[in-house]
Amino acid sequence: MEHDHSYLKMLPMTGLAALLAGCASSGGTSAMPPPRPLGAAYAPAAATTEVVTNTPAVLQLTDALVLALQGNPELAAFSYAVRAAEARVLQAGLLPNPELELSVDEYGRDGAGFDSSETAVTLGQGFELGGKRRWRKRMAEAEGELVGWDYETKRLDVFAETAQRFTAVLAAQGRFDLARSGVELAEQVHQAVSQRVAAGKEPPLQVSKSEAELELARLDATAAENAMAIARQKLAAMWGAQQPDFAIVSGTLSEVMQTVPSLDALQPYLAENPDLARWETELRLGQASLSAEKAARIPDLHGAVGVVQFEADGTSALAFSVGLPLPLFDRNQGNIAAATHGLAKAEAERLATEIALSAELAEAHALLIGAHQRVTALRDKVVPAMEAAFRAAHEGYQQGKFGFLDMLDAQRGLLEARAALLDAQSGYQDALIDIQRLTGTPLNTIQ
Repeated sequence: MEHDHSYLKMLPMTGLAALLAGCASSGGTSAMPPPRPLGAAYAPAAATTEVVTNTPAVLQLTDALVLALQGNPELAAFSYAVRAAEARVLQAGLLPNPELELSVDEYGRDGAGFDSSETAVTLGQGFELGGKRRWRKRMAEAEGELVGWDYETKRLDVFAETAQRFTAVLAAQGRFDLARSGVELAEQVHQAVSQRVAAGKEPPLQVSKSEAELELARLDATAAENAMAIARQKLAAMWGAQQPDFAIVSGTLSEVMQTVPSLDALQPYLAENPDLARWETELRLGQASLSAEKAARIPDLHGAVGVVQFEADGTSALAFSVGLPLPLFDRNQGNIAAATHGLAKAEAERLATEIALSAELAEAHALLIGAHQRVTALRDKVVPAMEAAFRAAHEGYQQGKFGFLDMLDAQRGLLEARAALLDAQSGYQDALIDIQRLTGTPLNTIQ
């Protein structure tokens, strides 16, 4: 039938639809916040960081940090969250899809089929007014930045936890070494007691006591070895390893700053804490949300243009329409009020976060000062005094100047003092890591 060729007139409409669809696509990215100074060199994206593929047999702290920051399963999941945020930014910037409509009126009137019908093809397009698309995209970008802040928070958490677990392994190795030295001391005591008993200077009962002390020391060494294995297992879990594939960790717990920075010097560095720094983005998101709700008051325009074919006489005509909702009742006032209160809530939560972090920093600073004083006193006074006391008691016992219990008390006192020093050094390092996590900054860079 000849009238079928009239549809060629409608082809430009479909071409226009395809053009609108092409113009609607746009790229989108979400900005990642810069990494905090703490551990930034170990971040997976750092160009200077070598990827560690094999765990060294002797593990350094830097090795453990690189392994954890590159292989931690929870941290790796954030890469997908970042990609999802970028995809949402892309989606937020897209234009509404055009609508292509085909309508047929008066089909079959008087039994004439299509010969008496009116056929119309129209192309409609919605036009968002008031900057809705712009604000929607800004909200998606701010939400993407918040994903970045979540990643940075998790990165610092992984850094701090890895460092503390590394410290725990160092302390466990130290306790194991201390337990073995306790066995050696117990063997020395047992040997000295045996010699005096053999010489008839002590009753045989003292040998049984020294043997019991030696056995207890061996049990303590076994317990310390088991604790060391558990600590190594926990450290390896930070980079997703099922079993620790390193032999020992290498480092020292004895490094202590001469002076601890004051709380006033630390306070400004709280701005580097991602839990606080993120609130600038949170407020920007709240402001964009409020602007988007205000823009929603403005109704969107809908326009359509098309061609109508009158089959009865073979003529055609252009048709167009414009539609605009009348904002008589719904002016989005409820959502605007909710967004206003949401912005005020974000400002209050930012202040609450700052106060809470300041209190947490003050507590961590007090713990660090206490640990520093304890380490200094034990290292410089208590342990040297107990070592001198044990030497004197051991020599005096061999010469018959002191009794067995005197030497045993000196031995126990020395072991307890050394264990106390090790615990204090470990606690000091943990407190130091806590403050570095709170400030997002290595403490040795703070004056």
